[in-house]
Amino acid sequence: MPIALVLNAPELDTEVKEDAIIAADGGYRHVEGKNVIAVIGDLDTLKRIPENVKLIRYPVEKNATDGELAIEYAAAEGVTELNIYGGLGGKPEHVAGNLNLLAFAFGKGIRAKLVTRDYTVYYATGTFRVRAGEGAVVSVFAHGGEALVDRSEGLYYPLEDLTLTPSSSRGISNVATADEIAFEVKRGAVLVFVRRA
Repeated sequence: MPIALVLNAPELDTEVKEDAIIAADGGYRHVEGKNVIAVIGDLDTLKRIPENVKLIRYPVEKNATDGELAIEYAAAEGVTELNIYGGLGGKPEHVAGNLNLLAFAFGKGIRAKLVTRDYTVYYATGTFRVRAGEGAVVSVFAHGGEALVDRSEGLYYPLEDLTLTPSSSRGISNVATADEIAFEVKRGAVLVFVRRA
């Protein structure tokens, strides 16, 4: 069962429904009153939390974002699946950093995805299979270097022996022709954006 990580976005466009929640600093204000198991961060955007909520406080001057520190905490607690909210709203540089959180979580043994009302973003290596919904728009981007994608299923434009590079837009705006899509990442890693139909 996944748990939620709520980041400090200006607003959330979808409800957090997971049974357990980790809040990264000001993300707590979006889930106050729910089952928050920990608040992690420097509290630069949050002044007070209830005494019954676990607080792990860091200095303002640090070498990691509150989201990254929250993933470190989740990994230490044995979390293996994480739905991240608030990752695609706000400042563009924060959005870019939040996309990188998916690779960071993967390196810690956590399957993570960014979740909004309209989008879900995944980090993928090896075999990738997900229920996207027929008609969903699917975009695949190389992440961290070249990626070789092959043997796609359920996509209008087949991904067959396709090398994607970080500097190319090849892979954008494909369409799911079936409820489930799949492909193989034979080399490298990709970010997969699924926009619900």
